[in-house]
Amino acid sequence: GVFPAGHRGASSSSSSSPACAGIGEEDEEDIFEWEVRDSGTPFWQHAIAGSCAGVMEHIGMFPIDTVKTRIQASPVPVGVMETFRAVHKERGFFGLMRGSSVIGVGCVPAHVGLFGTYEVSKTAFLDQGGEAHQPMRAALCGALATLAHDSVITPMDVVKQRLQMGRYLGALDCVSSIYRSEGIGAFYRSLPTTLAMNVPYMGLLVASNESLKRMMNLEGLGSSLASAPWYFVTAGLSGAVAAAVTLPLDVVKTRLQTQGMMVQPLGHSCCLGTASSASSAPWAAAASSPPSAPRYRGLIETVQAIGKEQGARGFWRGLGPRVMLAMPSAAICWGTYETTR
Repeated sequence: GVFPAGHRGASSSSSSSPACAGIGEEDEEDIFEWEVRDSGTPFWQHAIAGSCAGVMEHIGMFPIDTVKTRIQASPVPVGVMETFRAVHKERGFFGLMRGSSVIGVGCVPAHVGLFGTYEVSKTAFLDQGGEAHQPMRAALCGALATLAHDSVITPMDVVKQRLQMGRYLGALDCVSSIYRSEGIGAFYRSLPTTLAMNVPYMGLLVASNESLKRMMNLEGLGSSLASAPWYFVTAGLSGAVAAAVTLPLDVVKTRLQTQGMMVQPLGHSCCLGTASSASSAPWAAAASSPPSAPRYRGLIETVQAIGKEQGARGFWRGLGPRVMLAMPSAAICWGTYETTR
């Protein structure tokens, strides 16, 4: 585990239940013990810990997320540094943080829903008093928690990505404009794609993380703070693997959420930007021009359009930024949660 045994509290260490007795054996320490909720810790503390983890994860890596969004939304190939310079030229450094307040606020209730649903699901579906490993039931708990999280965060993510594209005067202007021109359904148009991405993403992250912990024999390090950095390493690597595998669905989600931002400048057959920006960059956000009508209505239609226009390579846009984003984000999220719980 990542904490000394005494940190778990007297009520936990003095319990006489079979599960606690098994965890307490020095020669057969359970490597999953650090992930088990301490019964002496109130739920509100877990909710606050989860919210802190979410805020740190989203805000800390937001500039990279902005670059990733721009790359994936562009119909023409663009590079990381080229995108970074274009955003910086448009609005300075704060252009890279545009939309961060929206996701910062949204991730708090989303993560409360995530951990709240997970705790309720565990109570309902898992055998809390037994020692049997129940991976399928645990996966169901994770899937239900992801559903609760994404149902809250998806509308916020739509607004965030629209702002990242450089459009609108602010968050309220963005929300009102989307509602007037596209209706309430525009905020949830990408929810099926988001769920199709995040459910396997979480599954891959957990599976990779547990495999890496076994490969690195972390159970042999014991329950000491000295082992904590290795959990950050395994979580970060696992996040990178899961992010790379689920990238095509992330591209589809970005296209669904930012499709109204595409305009056609002079000098490029299909780009983001204005005519004046065509000479300096492949695309730039056109904040003054109105969004175009939505092109895609769902997952299948978006996949077909990307495949027809850009081929298989179009689904792998933004691989570098996504991996760069996912690796520290996974480490930050897990590390913050375990530190503040």
